[in-house]
Parts: sequence; structure tokens; C-alpha cells
Amino acid sequence: MNFLIDANILIHAHRTTHPLDIHVTFWEKLIEVLDRLDVMSIDKVKSEIYHYEDDLCVWCKENIKKAFWKDSTTSMNHYSEIQNWANSQNFYPNALREFADVRNADPFLVSYALNQIEQGIDITVVTLEVPAPDSKKTIKLPDVCNQFEIPFINNNDLYRLLEISF
Repeated sequence: MNFLIDANILIHAHRTTHPLDIHVTFWEKLIEVLDRLDVMSIDKVKSEIYHYEDDLCVWCKENIKKAFWKDSTTSMNHYSEIQNWANSQNFYPNALREFADVRNADPFLVSYALNQIEQGIDITVVTLEVPAPDSKKTIKLPDVCNQFEIPFINNNDLYRLLEISF
């Protein structure tokens, strides 16, 4: 099983629950998690994180290996399928614009996961987002995962599956 990390896993930890300057040992242990061959993310998530040019950006540059960031362009064949699905739903125009923004990693995460599954590789998306199937204002990553039958879990479920404790 492979695990595909959403940007919010790192951003939320840094900004809210585990600031880099306070929870140093958490981030040291997280390096071990992100160094695993079965844990990865994509270049679009990297761009979301690096956009802020903050301490998390610096930490990622110093501690995350290049191999962790997978090339999302290898899975573009599913991107249009995902966008077509979104456009066929009853989302508000602003939600569709946000979802189609090339800076939004979510549809690229799903596209990458679909590509992996198509190749016979088990993959699970790891995100802090929760489903909101009735939402019209925003398109939630778990709802897209559900539509395309991609498993997803949160960060604590990932740590339990990997038998990681902090």
C-alpha cells in the first residue's frame, strides 16, 4: 500500500497543531515517515507548500528528498475526467473555478492516484479534509476520492497503519 500526502497534512501541523519551533521531535520523526518509499506526494502539493515561502517551506527544502515529490504530469490522462465529473455536478461556479485552478493540487492528487491504481498499485490519499457531499460551495478531496473509488484516510490513521508514534 502506498500513501499519497495532501498539502494540508504538513500545513495544518505547521500552522496549528505542531509548530516547527515547539514540536521539534514531531518534525524529526516526520522525516522518517516521509523518507519511506510507500509515502509520497506530488509536485502540485510541493508548489502549494512552497508558495508561502515560510518556515515549512524551508523545512521541506532541507528535509524532504526529491524522490518524495512525484511528477503529476504523468497522470494527466485522468485530470480531464475528474474536471468533467466536477462540471457535471451542481457545484457553484466559484467552486468549479477553484477546483480547476492549476494551483489546486486536489484534482491532480486524484488523477495521480487513479493512474497508480490503473497500474495495479494500491494507493490511499492522506488528507485532513472530511467529506461534504452536499456542499455546493466547495469540492472536497474526499468526495472526489469517493466518486472515483480511491481510499482516503487522515494523518492519525496513517501513523497507526505505519505504527508510528510521536
